[in-house]
Amino acid sequence: MIISNVKISPDSQEILLKAAAKKRISVEELASEILNEDIQNKLSGIVAIGAVEKKYSANPLANKQPYAYYADPEELAIPIEDWNIEN
Repeated sequence: MIISNVKISPDSQEILLKAAAKKRISVEELASEILNEDIQNKLSGIVAIGAVEKKYSANPLANKQPYAYYADPEELAIPIEDWNIEN
């Protein structure tokens, strides 16, 4: 359930009050009924309820195995000869 503040014009408020009194229900109940019906009628064509259609690009790493590098932690990544740039 979503609770929301809705701005209603004074004319609409008056009509809502009179209609709620005539139906002998609360203004909130009548407003909720009207909103539920109108939201379903007017917006159901725009949004397909229950159908989530998200399109994602293909994952380039799907079906790939992780690379296992079995190096010794003491082993240098760059050979000592390459450390000296001047040579």
